[in-house]
Parts: sequence; C-alpha cells; structure tokens
Amino acid sequence: MKTWQAGNGIVVHRLLGGRSNAFLIRDGNRTCMVDGGRNYRRKALLARLHKAGIANIDYLILTHTHYDHAENAAFLKERFGLKIVVHESEAALLEAGANPAIEGTISPTRLFIFLIRRWLQQLLRYPPAKPDILVDGPFDLALLGIRGYVLPTPGHSEGSISVIAGEVALAGDAVFGMFPGSVFPPFGQDIPRMVESWGLLAATGCQTFLPGHGRARSLELLTREYTKYVER
Repeated sequence: MKTWQAGNGIVVHRLLGGRSNAFLIRDGNRTCMVDGGRNYRRKALLARLHKAGIANIDYLILTHTHYDHAENAAFLKERFGLKIVVHESEAALLEAGANPAIEGTISPTRLFIFLIRRWLQQLLRYPPAKPDILVDGPFDLALLGIRGYVLPTPGHSEGSISVIAGEVALAGDAVFGMFPGSVFPPFGQDIPRMVESWGLLAATGCQTFLPGHGRARSLELLTREYTKYVER
C-alpha cells in the first residue's frame, strides 16, 4: 500500500490503485477517504484498511460523482457510519445514483461516447447515497478535524473538487495519471475550465498530485502541461 507523508504528521495511503484509485487521509485520530473505488474491489479495500489498522472512517470526500468514484459510497456509509462530502452541484446525482455528463476529450473517446450515449447513463448507474456535507467553494477541513481544505477544480465535471492536505493534492480526475508525460484526461466536460483548474492546483504549493486514475504526478509536470495548454 503506497503511502505519502503530506507534512505536519498527515499521512495519505492509497487503498486502491490501478484504474480507479481510493485514498485515505490520516490526521491524528481523524480519518477521511477520498473516493471509494469500484464495487468489485470492496474485499481488497476492507483488507487494506484492516492491514493499516483502521477500524473507523469519519468522512468520505467524493472528488465527483462518476460511478468509478462513487460506486462504493452507499456501502461505505452503511459500513462505517461515515459522512459524505460532495460538491452541491452533484448532490442530486449522488442521491439518484446517476453520473454527471460524460464527454470525450480526444477523438477515440468522443467516438466511443457518441456510439453508446443512448445507453450510457443506464449502464453506469450505481447505488444511490445521501450526502451529508455540501460544498460550493473552498471548504476548510479543519471544521471536520482534518488539516487541509477542499478546492473546487471543475472541468472534468461541473462539481469536481480536489483535497489539499499539506504538500499533497488529491485531485480526482482533474489530473490524469495513466499516460506518460501527461495529466490530460480522456474524458471531461469543459477543457478550458479543466486547464484553469490545473493552474489553481499548481498555485496550492503542493508538490505531489494524486489522480483518480494512474500514478502520482509532480508539480513540474502539472505546471508544464498547464503552460502548454494556456499558450495554445
């Protein structure tokens, strides 16, 4: 289980990796998951929580409500009695178990979405969950006993948010980690706003950016990508 020291005693664990990441922030005796991963990884998720000695989770922050991030939200809420934090613009989608609009950002994914759009929302439904805390701007996590804050980073979806914990940013799909030398995701609603969000993330002072998919990205790479797309 990959671990990052975020500073000031804050630790970030990657509980699930690969195609859909799920992370846990530990700040003293407070714990917060960021995204819940896919439902078929539940056994692995619980095993890694047990291995890390974690029997309780206080909060689940959803970086957005696409199925591959929110599919386990209802399960985790029932299992741990945690509270769910989500952007207010996607709260109704979470309660319905529905996805924000999915759009391709490159030719292959645009074609893919065009071919299956008619069936997409039904295919990707997930168990609905009731959110507890809605955010509509920067949100100080100290209110929940965790040092850090939530930063709106729209573009991939309207309500995409990132979690800033010390020198580590948990960026959901605002940053993509699957393609070498790139942070550009294959899906996203609004590319210009997504690029603006890269600028916001780069300005946080974080050195490490943990994406919803793939491997960690550096500040150097994020800044280079931001500059490249702004200058286009």
